[in-house]
Amino acid sequence: MDKYAIIKIGSAQYKVHEGETLTVDNQNGEVNAEVLLFSDGKETVLGAPTVKGAYVKLKITGAKRGDKLRVSRFKSKSRYRKVRGYRDTLSELLVEKIGIGVKPADEEKKTAEASKKIEVKAEKQGKAEKKPVVKKVAKTAVKAKKPVKKEIK
Repeated sequence: MDKYAIIKIGSAQYKVHEGETLTVDNQNGEVNAEVLLFSDGKETVLGAPTVKGAYVKLKITGAKRGDKLRVSRFKSKSRYRKVRGYRDTLSELLVEKIGIGVKPADEEKKTAEASKKIEVKAEKQGKAEKKPVVKKVAKTAVKAKKPVKKEIK
């Protein structure tokens, strides 16, 4: 058995495996997936309503159009006919990783934050040794203009 998860995107639920492509309703650049169930093959975790710490890393690989739907209206004996077509816009998603615990993106953020903290500490230690150079700037006074009164005759 391999890893799988049941996720919720929008109002639909999908069963996904790693490396699988998935076609869902249009996602405008960002995918918000909630993990409802996670299984690694040995153990299954059911969420209430979502599994805490479980994640599914999804990547948008493309967009396509759905099948054509033909909608028609007809009234007999009055020569009334209307026909409209409709095609849904769909997004293709690639399931990159399924896991439980700390998200890989969160790990990257934490390492980036830690490296920034280290750099800030190093800068503070470096600044403590160097004395800041203060330049004196002469201030120039600007005279305010007096308002001119105009008389209207």
